[in-house]
Amino acid sequence: MKINLRKMAIAALLVAPVGMMAQSWNVGVEAGYVDNTLAVKEYNSTGHNGFKLGAEVECMLRNRISFESGLAYIRKGGSVSGKDMWGSEITSVKFEAMNYLQIPLMVGYKFGLGSKFSVKPEVGAYYAVGVGGHTFVSGTDSFGQPYEKRVSTFSGAEGVPYRPCNRNDGGLAFALNLSYSHFTVKAEYDLGLATASYYGDGKQRTFSVSLAYWFF
Repeated sequence: MKINLRKMAIAALLVAPVGMMAQSWNVGVEAGYVDNTLAVKEYNSTGHNGFKLGAEVECMLRNRISFESGLAYIRKGGSVSGKDMWGSEITSVKFEAMNYLQIPLMVGYKFGLGSKFSVKPEVGAYYAVGVGGHTFVSGTDSFGQPYEKRVSTFSGAEGVPYRPCNRNDGGLAFALNLSYSHFTVKAEYDLGLATASYYGDGKQRTFSVSLAYWFF
């Protein structure tokens, strides 16, 4: 039987990309600690601790490149203080709870470190939408008396349109994963690019450490 080398070469070229894109899917859950602060253009800012709970989906290609996404519930926070903020008599805004649903989109490369160990750096972006929380606003009233009022972080209470935070947030994300078997320790830094706090045009700066378990 005569072998057509040209046809074989063309077939190999067509099949090769399919082999390169061969993939496996992994699903996991994670929980961790969050340290968050607001980078402001003026005033003073202090950080706040929080947590995150989420689910992850990973698509691992044969060439060790991975794509990862998921959905996480994240509690962030922080405080901004200054004099006559936002053109008012407000002197302090404490974001006690900034609760978000956050979706990351990451790309990484997995390095094998021997039996069941691996390390995977990742870069990407995230989008988050505020779903609740409360904030304490402090200042002085028109009579010069100090006051503190609790308000909703993302929406005005009882029909009042005032809110101290933008409901939408997003930016860049950087992560490092250290894995053994089904377990992964992840360190992640989120660099917010959207205005989160209207006071001082504050943008989120979030560092988190979490433990993930991959089911398969």
